[in-house]
Amino acid sequence: MSSKSCNAVLAKSRAMYGKCLKDQDYQQISDCKTVPELASYLKTRTCYSRALAGLVENEIHRGQLEPLLRQEVYLDLAALSRYSSDEALSVADFIISRLDIEQIVKCLMMMKTGRSEEFALSVPLSLDRFTPVSFKKLAAARSFDDVLSVVRRTKYYAVLKNFRPEDGRSARIAEIEIALNNENYRMAMNAVSKMKNKSEQKELRDLFNAVFDFENLERILRLKKYHNLQADTVKSMLIPFGRLSKKAIEDFCSADDIKDVYELARSTYLGQHLSKFHFFDDTQISYALINAYCKHHLRLSPNPTIVMISYIYLKQIEVRNIINQIEATRYGLSPDEKRKLPVR
Repeated sequence: MSSKSCNAVLAKSRAMYGKCLKDQDYQQISDCKTVPELASYLKTRTCYSRALAGLVENEIHRGQLEPLLRQEVYLDLAALSRYSSDEALSVADFIISRLDIEQIVKCLMMMKTGRSEEFALSVPLSLDRFTPVSFKKLAAARSFDDVLSVVRRTKYYAVLKNFRPEDGRSARIAEIEIALNNENYRMAMNAVSKMKNKSEQKELRDLFNAVFDFENLERILRLKKYHNLQADTVKSMLIPFGRLSKKAIEDFCSADDIKDVYELARSTYLGQHLSKFHFFDDTQISYALINAYCKHHLRLSPNPTIVMISYIYLKQIEVRNIINQIEATRYGLSPDEKRKLPVR
């Protein structure tokens, strides 16, 4: 990138982050008693006014609100892309691909449980312009072959075709999700390895490897807490990248319970990060660690691609926070309970 483009990405990413929700916004959102009230606050008092511009608050429901919020992440990414190099865009494709995979897996899961119509109502059609997968066509899919047809000209086809179920059998959705994500991770790391700026390449590789370690730690904790799986099975469900040694991963997977996993994690480089945070729930751990890690890079890194990717991660975490607040409001949680949910 030219010096001018670099400065534009750095300045714009940090300016966008400056418009993100503040503590007082989360306080107000937690005090909202209904979803329409929450939607009205977002529309009139926050940076989500653009995404919610045509929204009629009293007629909105959660299935419509979520895709509108997610759209804000991709509008920001599109705005930053105007100033970014082809190398940076190749890396940023990792973010778009995560959305695609999430929707493909959701489609297959709802299809399996006979809820395809429900998926069709919730799929974010407004995001079609950001992705090679047609969500409109995906919403109309009623079989695995229909899904294969939708993704035939995309990079997901090569993975999905290997999981086409035999007649009368169900699709192995958990394995599909792991395979799609692992291929996305591999392509992201490959894109990083091709970057010409070695300093930027190293910093971005370190960022991704740390994120993968954070996500693997949370995945191990979930599997230990809610499932009784053998160590080899747990290991097979992890991201095959990261800074942690093979021995550390094997020790995590072989641990008897989550307390042992935490103790083992504190003996690795993760320990310095874990000591800084208190978690309301184990499911927050990767988001809390990624949040802190990306804030550090967004504020201090001189590399535009790092700052852009860090901002997009932070924006995704913010949208997840809002969606959790919407769910908590729907189910009548108290303001005090809702204030524990956001990761920030």
